Amino acid sequence: MLMKKIAPIVVFAFHPVQSLLLISFRVIDMDVCIIGGSLEALLLALHYQEKGTVSIFEIDAELGLPISHPGRVLNPSVFNQYFSTHQIEFLKLSSNPDGWGCRWEWVMKHMTSVAASKGVNIYPRTRVLGMVQQGETIRVSTTKNERHQPTEFDADLIISTRETLGKPGRLQHVVDESLVISFTNQEYVQWFGGTLLTLHHPHPSMPTPALTLSRSDGQTEVWWKGKCPWNPPTGYLETCSGFLPSIVDDLSFDAIAQRVDDFIHSLE
Repeated sequence: MLMKKIAPIVVFAFHPVQSLLLISFRVIDMDVCIIGGSLEALLLALHYQEKGTVSIFEIDAELGLPISHPGRVLNPSVFNQYFSTHQIEFLKLSSNPDGWGCRWEWVMKHMTSVAASKGVNIYPRTRVLGMVQQGETIRVSTTKNERHQPTEFDADLIISTRETLGKPGRLQHVVDESLVISFTNQEYVQWFGGTLLTLHHPHPSMPTPALTLSRSDGQTEVWWKGKCPWNPPTGYLETCSGFLPSIVDDLSFDAIAQRVDDFIHSLE
């Protein structure tokens, strides 16, 4: 378990060729900062909010937008511990050979709402500008936004989650790698996703996608590694691209939840 006061700060990162350093700590009212508003961040926040105060910093105006992850879950019952029956209806679940298709934007909206209702502090439109060791804690400096929020936070633990978007010229958080624990331990590659009407799928000229996820709202997502390989004659309803885990099996709500659980247990 992680303790509130750590002296000196113990830092380690996940790398494919590095073994993970396992350390046991005591929990005493921790202050935890999580950088990046991903699903991983929300699941981590829900765990650590039971042990203290948690703050999430996200550059974009909303967590999870724009969408850059397939709407996919392998076992829909995993949603039951987070969402009401009414909320699950918004996800537009539908069974496919590649798993259950769902509306990922609503997954993120509901998860953000759940985290906020549990007391997690969520700061959108907020960029981390720097961090510095101050005694037994780390001072995190951020930009302002229209909410008149604080611009300095003291943290006992800082976790950095990987941002999946690859926009040219996109602003980035300023992170001191020696003062954070990195959640990421995977190879990330570029993916392209397009949404089209299910009645227009499959199209005979379409190359085989790595993932095909139809939803009950009459729309189907198709995903390929790399750049867009094909455009439907009728056009896409929506497209997105970004950097995601290279392994298809890692692209689902279930897989993310399992990685978060493994990460948490590695620290305890």
